Amino acid sequence: MKKHIGIIGFYGILLLTSACASQSPTASTQTGIASSKTKSGETRSTEHHVFQQDLSSFRPKFKDQDESNQVVNSAKASKIVFDNRDVPLYINKRLDPILDTIASQNKNIKFANGFRIQIYVGNDRKSADDAKVYTYQTYPEIFPYLTFQQPVYKVKVGDFLNRMDAERYFASIKETYPSALILPDKVEIKKGMFVK
Repeated sequence: MKKHIGIIGFYGILLLTSACASQSPTASTQTGIASSKTKSGETRSTEHHVFQQDLSSFRPKFKDQDESNQVVNSAKASKIVFDNRDVPLYINKRLDPILDTIASQNKNIKFANGFRIQIYVGNDRKSADDAKVYTYQTYPEIFPYLTFQQPVYKVKVGDFLNRMDAERYFASIKETYPSALILPDKVEIKKGMFVK
């Protein structure tokens, strides 16, 4: 019984390997012998294979130069007629009122998301006023904002549209007010444009 299983297995493997073998070659090969001389004067021959297959069906086909010149000359000879839609001014006339409405809407926007530096948080009104005066004297280009939410006073400075602008001032303010923080806040756009 074991002998029959071994024979059946052998024929199965033989059948499988013969099924995987290619029946016809896809490319014809030629074998050539090349000889070359070495530096010492000995001749050495090497065998190499040359593959030959017709690949012309896969190559792109281009028009002749004469045919393409005829197409260009015939296009020049015929007149091209344009619509009003092809003229750029036609588009601009329709686009101008839309751009004007967008510009007027943008003028009404006064606030944007930005950053402020919080320099003081505490219960003492005098300390909050001192922080505000410090900002006026040291940084006249940025504006301080004093808010009161009972019982806490908060002083925030600047209208920074991006964090990089706030970081420039933050390093020097941190020396005087070590508890200073950069916080996201709504800022006035016009004032934010003047921050250097």
